[in-house]
Amino acid sequence: MSTRVTQVAVLVAVAVAAVVAVAIVGIALGGGGGSASLDEYQETVVSARNQVEFALEKLAGVQSAEELLEELDQAAVVLDNTAASLDEAGVADGFEDEHEKLVEAFRALSSEVAGTAATLRDPAFAQTIPRLTSLSFPQWEVVNRILSDLEEQGIKVEPLARH
Repeated sequence: MSTRVTQVAVLVAVAVAAVVAVAIVGIALGGGGGSASLDEYQETVVSARNQVEFALEKLAGVQSAEELLEELDQAAVVLDNTAASLDEAGVADGFEDEHEKLVEAFRALSSEVAGTAATLRDPAFAQTIPRLTSLSFPQWEVVNRILSDLEEQGIKVEPLARH
């Protein structure tokens, strides 16, 4: 009977070791969502902010209705892709809540930009485009509040500029 108990104990120990090994390998290969150093996270946030800034900045230089609609479409895609990339990135400890808020704000801004393009394509608004002097996106303010909160917490990132 003692041999049987020993065999079961060994089997349990081997099974536990296998589970631990699989978990360690999974985390090492990125399956755990990941954590980043403060510097790495700052680089990620600044890069995401810069991608969004570039996409929105291009809206200010359009010369025609067609170009405006094209740039709005492209900006929406950039914003959505940036949100997805940011969502997959590692997060520095203590920044998880702000990170999720920023991802969601980028997604919401993407939806606003896409919605603006869709609205301007509506024939009822066709005559509006030549008279436009500016566009306003409420989620732009939300993104800037989150970037400001991140900066207050030690992430050196500028707010999005007005164009």
